[in-house]
Amino acid sequence: MNILGVSRIHNSSVTLLNNGDIEFHIENERLTNIKYDAFPFRALNSIVNYTNTIDLIGIAGCGATPSVECFTDNDVYTAQVLGLHKTFFDNGVESYDFWPIHHELHSAHAFYNSGFDNAVCIIKDGMGSEVPLNGNSFLPNTYGRELSSVYFAAYPASFECLEKTVMVPFECNVVHDHKYHIQHQVSEGLAFQKTALQFGFNELDAGKVMGMAAYGKDDGNIPSIYINNKINPDLFSMIDNDVRTVFLNVKNYPYLDTDNFQIQANFAKKLQEETQEHVKNYILDIIKQTGTKNVCLAGGYFLNCVANYYIKKSLPKDVNLYIEPVSSDAGTSIGAAKFLWHSKTNDRTKRPLTSLYNGLHQSIEIDNALNNYKVKEVDNNKVANLLADKKVIAMFQGRSESGPRALGNRSILYDPRDVNGTERINQIKNREWFRPFAGTVLEEYANDWFDMAGLKSSPFMMYAVDVLDKDKIPAVCHVDNTCRIQTVNKSQNTNYYNLINEFYNITGVPILFNTSLNLAGDCIAETLDDALNVLKNSNIDYLYLPEFGKIVSC
Repeated sequence: MNILGVSRIHNSSVTLLNNGDIEFHIENERLTNIKYDAFPFRALNSIVNYTNTIDLIGIAGCGATPSVECFTDNDVYTAQVLGLHKTFFDNGVESYDFWPIHHELHSAHAFYNSGFDNAVCIIKDGMGSEVPLNGNSFLPNTYGRELSSVYFAAYPASFECLEKTVMVPFECNVVHDHKYHIQHQVSEGLAFQKTALQFGFNELDAGKVMGMAAYGKDDGNIPSIYINNKINPDLFSMIDNDVRTVFLNVKNYPYLDTDNFQIQANFAKKLQEETQEHVKNYILDIIKQTGTKNVCLAGGYFLNCVANYYIKKSLPKDVNLYIEPVSSDAGTSIGAAKFLWHSKTNDRTKRPLTSLYNGLHQSIEIDNALNNYKVKEVDNNKVANLLADKKVIAMFQGRSESGPRALGNRSILYDPRDVNGTERINQIKNREWFRPFAGTVLEEYANDWFDMAGLKSSPFMMYAVDVLDKDKIPAVCHVDNTCRIQTVNKSQNTNYYNLINEFYNITGVPILFNTSLNLAGDCIAETLDDALNVLKNSNIDYLYLPEFGKIVSC
């Protein structure tokens, strides 16, 4: 059975599931180079390369999916699929519009990836689906937007809503139907988004606010983020009581109406510290209420690797934690496809996540592609020596990574020992100076270099952990003495593991500086042509193609 999952909001994506296993998953932005692209049509077009039959389509969104004209009841995405191939059209498909259950799809994605028999799934993002509010307390046609949700998940496809927080565009603080907490205040994720917007970034660049927070200082002029255990509504306000128009209200707090980096960093610090404390306490309360030992976290807020480490260190030792690495809305296409598979087949097979290399299969004619470049034959030892000699090397291999983190298939690599490494690579990528970089460490040495807080591994770069000796790896150590790490073993990525191991043999450091293969404002490279364009338009020294044993320069 072939099931297609479609996410039709920002970070739009497509997932093809073949008998329960992911055939491919791709964000549309990787094909258009439009960051956070909300229109998944280029990704949809790619499915003809993998199958000529689609049985079911699950469509993820937050509001009703638009239909098309031409005397059909089909939505625009199903219509697009039917028009791609005659067999799609002749056989037809069943489509399911999952827009009312955005948070449930986040839960499904995380739960089915966790490997747990059952779990409590806690979802926190900017905003989710529209939630109709019925009953005597509300006027007809009243609705809110889900901010956070808690589900109890079990096989094959049971997702019981235990609690949901819903934001409404009017003053309200009630509990509806015993589990819906209706409020006028915003979510932690939305607070980060609107802070990013106020600071001059794209509002989906909330990770930049997290990076700034490490430079913050305690500042008595910064207002409290929370009032009465909810985000301060005077700080994050709505225009004309419209939930879509939330903004950081600097008119109420003129001190924040500034381009001064230090003031912005001070606010970011307070936002980071107060939200992670509040979210940690919320998770601990849910654990206490439910008595659960298995916890899944998903939704955009949990891409905050600093908060994730803080949460991990605070949990009871007997709690099993899984944080979904594709926690953005790109993951909801996976959630939709997997939810359909398990609900239609009653399959109870557990498929714990072992790899994120789910990008498009690509047939590369390397000789033609490299005609206008200098090409040398190399092995891992030669490349490791170049890295030890402070050369900047991009690495392109295999299928691209799902999610926002480069994990060795679409990476720019460097020597973590260089005290000027952060400044150098930020200049090459044309990124903001304050943004930190990640490090990839051989799994067996992770505890020698980092405080892993009980983690056996961190293969998907979901935690910013404390560095044990920052003087040895200054290029990947942020100002707060943390590093967002990826652990790697040989079975996960053989070429990448072997390269780092050669670097270790040369330098005594089993770590490489790792950042995504792109320049500022661009999306992570998907194709070899994309990677060559990055090389051509930057001061990167080489592009390494380990599958071909070649290194490329301009």
